[in-house]
Amino acid sequence: MPRYLQSSIDEVLNRSDLVDIASGYITLKRNGTDFVGLCPFHREKTPSFHISSDKQLFYCFGCNSGGNIIDFVGKIENLDFVDTIKFLAERAGITLEEEVYSPEIQARHNMRETILKMNKLAAKRYVANLAGDDAKGAREYASGRGLKRETISAFGIGYAKDSWSDLVDYLKENGFRNEDIIEAGLAVKNEKGHIYDKFRNRLMFPIIDVRGNVIAFSGRALGDSPAKYMNSPETPVFHKGSNIFALNLAKQYSATDGLILVEGNMDAVSLNAFGFPNAVAGLGTALTDQQAQLLKRYASVVYICYDNDEAGEKAANKAIETLSAAGINLKILSYSGAKDPDEYLKKKGAESFKKVISSALSPTEYKILNLRKKYNLVETSDKVEFINAAAEILAVNPNAVEREIYIKRISSETDISTDSITAQVNKIIYDKNRKSYKKAEREVQSTRTETRVQRGETPPTATYKAERLLLNIMFFNLSAYRIIRSELTQEEMTDKNHARLFEEIIKFREYNENSDAGMFLSSIPQDIKSCTAEILYKEYIGDATVAAKDLIDKIKKQNFKEKINRLAKEGKVDEINRLIMSNRKEQSN
Repeated sequence: MPRYLQSSIDEVLNRSDLVDIASGYITLKRNGTDFVGLCPFHREKTPSFHISSDKQLFYCFGCNSGGNIIDFVGKIENLDFVDTIKFLAERAGITLEEEVYSPEIQARHNMRETILKMNKLAAKRYVANLAGDDAKGAREYASGRGLKRETISAFGIGYAKDSWSDLVDYLKENGFRNEDIIEAGLAVKNEKGHIYDKFRNRLMFPIIDVRGNVIAFSGRALGDSPAKYMNSPETPVFHKGSNIFALNLAKQYSATDGLILVEGNMDAVSLNAFGFPNAVAGLGTALTDQQAQLLKRYASVVYICYDNDEAGEKAANKAIETLSAAGINLKILSYSGAKDPDEYLKKKGAESFKKVISSALSPTEYKILNLRKKYNLVETSDKVEFINAAAEILAVNPNAVEREIYIKRISSETDISTDSITAQVNKIIYDKNRKSYKKAEREVQSTRTETRVQRGETPPTATYKAERLLLNIMFFNLSAYRIIRSELTQEEMTDKNHARLFEEIIKFREYNENSDAGMFLSSIPQDIKSCTAEILYKEYIGDATVAAKDLIDKIKKQNFKEKINRLAKEGKVDEINRLIMSNRKEQSN
């Protein structure tokens, strides 16, 4: 696996735009030369994620994530550095020039490529198995679930034989080693050291990412296995919480039709078979923030269509919370007479399901309707409990107009005045948001250089602030850089990250007279990127050379005071006197 030349990486950065990329994942609003939105890397209600369009940097004042376009894409797409550069290069139409990788990076990349090759071969093996004589039961099951040949082909559905080593033997025949097959999650080793197939006697659904790679499998038991569905374990190419089943097929319809999110793979396949190719499914766990961001990237609207039982309602409520936090346009499908979407389609057909979609509920309406079923509004105590619970639901709805509509409806149904219900809703809003308002006031500050440090840390000292401003000036102004370089050393920086950044700027300036912050961030260690992005986010406006001299003087004076204090604690009076005399001579010269 090659390593890309810095010149190629720089070209990728020059021909890529962070605002353009980020807009595909989050909603951004212009604020001068900045763009602001809800951070995709942590949950928040008040936008604290900022992009500097001129610097091509991002920084979140809530979670302290920061960096350039490479850092953003790598984090949000869960890609390593190499795949991130590939992603951006392909998007920009750039051919990358290569170097030789370190053995460690080479090994990691080789393993990823090996697993993808094995998964592709495994998928072909499973497909071939489904046509075999010993797959009659699997074919009958698929037919019984209404799966036609074209649907089976579209999803690449196959069959894992009721055998201990069918796939292992096949992969070994194709040159793969036992340890690699285990690493791919296609086989397991028992306590005696024997290797055997992970998936046995199961209808197999390949999990394919949006780039067309087979990254994992989900197997539906055909026998009496206690595990109805079994998914591949986490591997170097598969992270359950970052992927969505069938999105590779549904994404071409999602811009116009939205996405229908169901709980199980079989529901997604069934909807597709009935003419709803925009159906997708989670992967057996509660919906994650990463999955929500992935859905948002492709969907104009997401329809939640979970199982019609208590567990399905709980899962839907959790999904509503996660998807709403991501800022997704959300609707919920409510149906009756069936336990899940698959059964509904078989009983009532596609036309009836289209009516369900056209009657989709807003999250607030869905929650209130489900809540209404639990109370007898003739009883006074039930009425009070219902209104209190409904007020909790309305309090998290940010749309005041929508809240008013539901308050009037509840008032009419319960014969309680709108003023009383509104007062209860407002009280809950105030109580819930009082702490978050205070937190927002502390955290969402000016996007200028002097920003807050992480919560829980000691408030920044004057020296700390001076060093940050000095580093900003040092990077962006060549004249100031020369003054700072000649009069200050790395050792005089009191903060270790500032000292490291001081050194990195010097390295960068040896070969670059420009002040491209995005390019600079691509060349520095990962662990100081967020700190650097925050420091360089806004460029100092003013006389940089005058400011540099003043800041150098402040830092040197503070260092001098700290030396005196340290020597005083150690009782070294003579050294203090010599230091003071030396300092006086320097100032007089």
